[in-house]
Amino acid sequence: MTNARADRVDIASWILTAGQFGLAGAIAWLGPTHPLPMHYNIDGVVDRWGDRAEMAFVVLVLAVICAAILAFRRFAARARSGPVLAEFAGVLVLSMIAALAASLTWGLVDQPGPRFGTAVISVTMAFIGALLGKTSPNALIGVRTPWTFGSRLAWDKSNRLAGRLFFWGGLVGLIAAPFAPQPDGFRAVQFGVLAIAAIAVFESWRIWLIDPDRGKAWRAE
Repeated sequence: MTNARADRVDIASWILTAGQFGLAGAIAWLGPTHPLPMHYNIDGVVDRWGDRAEMAFVVLVLAVICAAILAFRRFAARARSGPVLAEFAGVLVLSMIAALAASLTWGLVDQPGPRFGTAVISVTMAFIGALLGKTSPNALIGVRTPWTFGSRLAWDKSNRLAGRLFFWGGLVGLIAAPFAPQPDGFRAVQFGVLAIAAIAVFESWRIWLIDPDRGKAWRAE
C-alpha cells in the first residue's frame, strides 16, 4: 500500500470516528425519552432496558476508543499497510455497532438485535476477506499460526483461502440478514466464522507439510 493510499484509509477512519461523536450527540439531544433496549440475550429477547443518555454514552465510548486507536499511531512510528488496514477494520466494526445503537434508539428495524448482529458480522467477514488475500506477512493481521510463521507459502495459501471464504460467506450472510429466521441466522454466521477460522488453520498446517522451504521463517513487515 502506498503512503497516499494509507493516508486516504486513515482519513476515512477519522471520518467514521467523527461520525460516531456526532451520533452520540444526536442520541443524547434528539433520542426518544421512552425506555430503550440495551441488551439482547442469545434468543434475541431484550433483557435490559435503559434511556437515551445511556445509549449516547455507549456510542461516545466507542468513538473515544476509535480516536485513541488512531491517535496512538500518530504519536508512534508511522505504521505500514498492515496496521493502517487493521485500524480501519476496527473503526469500521465499532462504527457499525454505533449504527446499531442508533437503529435501536429510533426503532428503525424489527428484531434489531439478532438481525443487525447478523449484518454486522457478515459485513465484517466480507471486509476482512477482501483484505486477507492481499495481505503480505506482518505481525498484526492474517492467519497467524506456527506454520505460517515458518512458511511463506503457508501464509499465502491459507490467507488466500480464508479471504475467499470470509468474503463470500459474509456476502451471503449480508444478503440473508433481512430475511433469515432469527436467532438462527445470527447463530449461523457465528458458526461460519469459527468454521472458516478452523479451515484456515488446517490449511496452514497442510501447506506447511508440503512446503520444501518450510523452516525459513519470514520477516514481519
